[in-house]
Amino acid sequence: MMSMNRIWIGVAGLIVLAAAGWWWVSRGGEGAGEIVIETETVAEGEVRRIVSASGAVRALVTVEVGSQLSGQIEALYVDFNDTVEEGQIIAQLNPETYETRIREAEANRATAAANLSLQRANRLTAEANARSAQQEYDRIQALFDRGITAQAALDNAVTAQEAAQASLAVSDAQIRNAQAVLDQREATLEGVRIDLERTTIRAPINGVVVDRAVDQGQTVAASLSAPTLFTIAQDLGQVQIDAQVDEADIGQIAEGQTVAFTVDAYRGLELTGVVDQIRLAPQTLNNVVTYTVVISATNPDQRLLPGMTANMDIITGERTGVLTVPNSALRFRPSPALESRTLPVETGGEGGGRPGGGGGGRGNPMAQMAERLELTPDQQERAGTIFRSVFGRMAAQAQSGGTFDRDAAQAEIAREMQGVLTPEQMRLYREMQREARETRPATIWVLEADGTLAERRVRVGINDTQQTEIVGGQLEAGEAVITRAREVRE
Repeated sequence: MMSMNRIWIGVAGLIVLAAAGWWWVSRGGEGAGEIVIETETVAEGEVRRIVSASGAVRALVTVEVGSQLSGQIEALYVDFNDTVEEGQIIAQLNPETYETRIREAEANRATAAANLSLQRANRLTAEANARSAQQEYDRIQALFDRGITAQAALDNAVTAQEAAQASLAVSDAQIRNAQAVLDQREATLEGVRIDLERTTIRAPINGVVVDRAVDQGQTVAASLSAPTLFTIAQDLGQVQIDAQVDEADIGQIAEGQTVAFTVDAYRGLELTGVVDQIRLAPQTLNNVVTYTVVISATNPDQRLLPGMTANMDIITGERTGVLTVPNSALRFRPSPALESRTLPVETGGEGGGRPGGGGGGRGNPMAQMAERLELTPDQQERAGTIFRSVFGRMAAQAQSGGTFDRDAAQAEIAREMQGVLTPEQMRLYREMQREARETRPATIWVLEADGTLAERRVRVGINDTQQTEIVGGQLEAGEAVITRAREVRE
C-alpha cells in the first residue's frame, strides 16, 4: 500500500512539472512584455525618525504615607482626590495608650529628679564629714609634732580622714548616677511625647490624595513595617512616563529628545514630552532585553491620570528642508535587460530630467561647521589647525603601514575642540558628530531624459517609513529616481 502511494505521488509530481514547462514555453512564445519604469522626483522635504514605545503615566513624586505606630484609626480627615498641604492633619490614631505612657514617664522622671536631689543632700553631709575629719587630722598632727599625743591617735585621725574622703567620692558618684538616670527618664519622656505626636498623621508634601488604604476604626500594626495609609502625588501638573525601549533601539535614544504621545482616554489629543533619563539597568523578559526611558511631560488641565498607558513616538532624528528620496529607490537594482534597453518614461512626479538644482549635502564640511556653530574667525582658524594636525598625523601613520582609525581621530579632535568651543557650541559639535555617524553610502539609479539609466553614489542619513535623507553625493533636486520596474503585457 505504501509503495502504491509513492508511485501516485511521483506521477503527480511529473504532471505538475510538465504543466509548468508548458506554461513557461507558451509564455515565452508570446514575447517579452513592455517594461515600465516608475520614478519619483528628488525634492526637499522633511524626515522624522521615531522609536515607538509605551509606558505608564505616573506623578513625578509619589509619597506613601504610613504609620510608625500601631493603633486604631480614630479619625480620617481626607479622602480620595482631596488636595492637601504639607503639615496638614490627614488622620488620627487613638492616642490613649501613649497619653498613659506619658504620665508614666513623667512620674519616672519626677522620681529620678527627687533621687538626684537626695544624692546632692547626701553629698553635703559627706562634704561636712570630710571637713571635720580634716580638721581633726590637722589638730592631732600638730599635737604629735609637739610630742603631746601618741602615734595611735595620729593613725586613727588619718583613717578617719581617708574614710571621709571616700564617702565624699561615693556621694559624687551617686550624684552622677542619679543625673544619668534623670537624663534617661527625660529621654524616655521625650520619646513617648514623640510617639504621641506621631498618632497625628500629617501630609509630608503638598499634593493630591490618589489612594486611601484604611478606614475609620481599622487597626494598623506597625510591628515589622510601616503600613501604608495614603498615597499622595505631589504635582499632577507634571507627569512622568516610564517607557520600555528594546535594546535594538536604545542606541538611538538620547536625553533631550522630543516625544509625542497619546493616551486611549483622549484619542484626538497629542501631547509632547522630553526624554529626561535613560536608566542603565536592563530588564529581561522572555529573552527580550529592554531599558527604561523616563519621559517628563506637562499635564494640561490634569487630564492625564496616574496609571494611564501612553503610546509614544520618541523622535530620535528630524530633518527639515533636506533632499529626500523614497525608501524604495534605495532598494531598486536594475536587471541586465534594463541596462541594455531603451525604455519609455513613466514618472511619478514632475518629469525626469536633471535641472540645475543643488545637490543635497554638498559643500565644505568646515564651512558647514563654522556656519552651524557660528564660529568666530579665531575659532575657525584654531579648529582648522586641530583638524589638519590630527588627520595629517593619522594619514601619515596609515601610509607607513598602520591603520587609519577614524573613530580615534574624531575622539581626539573632540578633546582638542573643548578648548576652542563654548559649552553650547560643544554640544552642537557633538550633535554634528552623532549625525555624521548616522550616515552611510548607498546607490541610487536615476532615469535620464533620454530613457537611459544612470547610477549615482550618495550618502544617506536618517529615514522614516517612507523617505530617506540625502546628505551628500551625486544627486540633485529635480532628478527622477527609479523606485520600481514592472513588466506590462498586452
